[in-house]
Amino acid sequence: MENIKTKEIRVSEEFIEKHIPFIISCISKFTGRYVSIENDDEYSIGMIAFVEAIEKYKEEKGDFYAFSRLVIESRLKNFFEKENKYSKNKSIEEYKEKGTDLVENLEDHDKEDLNREFTINEINQLKEEIEEFGFGFEELVNEAPKHKDTREKAIDISEKSSKEKDITDFMFMKKRLPIKNMSDRFDVSEKVIRKSKLFIITVIIILFRGYRNLKLWIKKGR
Repeated sequence: MENIKTKEIRVSEEFIEKHIPFIISCISKFTGRYVSIENDDEYSIGMIAFVEAIEKYKEEKGDFYAFSRLVIESRLKNFFEKENKYSKNKSIEEYKEKGTDLVENLEDHDKEDLNREFTINEINQLKEEIEEFGFGFEELVNEAPKHKDTREKAIDISEKSSKEKDITDFMFMKKRLPIKNMSDRFDVSEKVIRKSKLFIITVIIILFRGYRNLKLWIKKGR
């Protein structure tokens, strides 16, 4: 990868064009939908992020594709957070002016169908993600903490970890937890983390990706 930066920009452009399917795959996996090259803002953001990854990549950062995927997802996450904030504020003002509340005006069964659809989409995306870490829902269910205290401790560790960039970077790049780092930082034994590692990975993914309905599931589980 390093020699790309030392050659003409033409070579870099060829490299980028060759990896458009990879970029689209990263975006689609993150957004959970088809990406249009012609119209989607997400595609532009993904392309810019891929160029950024080329410029910032060094061998000590590990596998280039894992690194570039992480950069693309990070930039998309920032974009969606800004968009959601803008849309939320705009919607609130619009409905205040009209004196209506969209959610309150929905019939109960419509709300249930909407929530069910969102939940199914989130579950499908989560399933794909945890499979990249080498386990599925069956293993997750078998390992998930059964006792309330243990579960709350694991969720607490997950919440703290999801806010630490070095931990999430390591986890998504290496497809495992930086257990010693987490143990030292959060003053918890490595044994506790290892015992619930699949559950902790899953909760970190849910919190990091901002899966709305699955986050509610976590809160109910406390």
